[in-house]
Amino acid sequence: MKALAKGGFPDVAQDMLNIQKAKLTGDYLHTSAIIVGEGQVLSAVNDVNDYAGPATGYRLQGERWEEIKNIPGALDPNELG
Repeated sequence: MKALAKGGFPDVAQDMLNIQKAKLTGDYLHTSAIIVGEGQVLSAVNDVNDYAGPATGYRLQGERWEEIKNIPGALDPNELG
């Protein structure tokens, strides 16, 4: 990290330091954990899944749904056997 900072990449060095700090907390870094924003860790430990069955989870809507529906080269589900 020192080499990154001295080499003109202080932002990358800080990000690497934040990742190492997060690893030290142990419980946070498991398969589904992600690091967002200013080194904040989101995981099952601190960001509880509130899924309560069918039709209660995340649903794509609006512009993002249209973007995903129109992915070039996507297979038509009606043509799959």
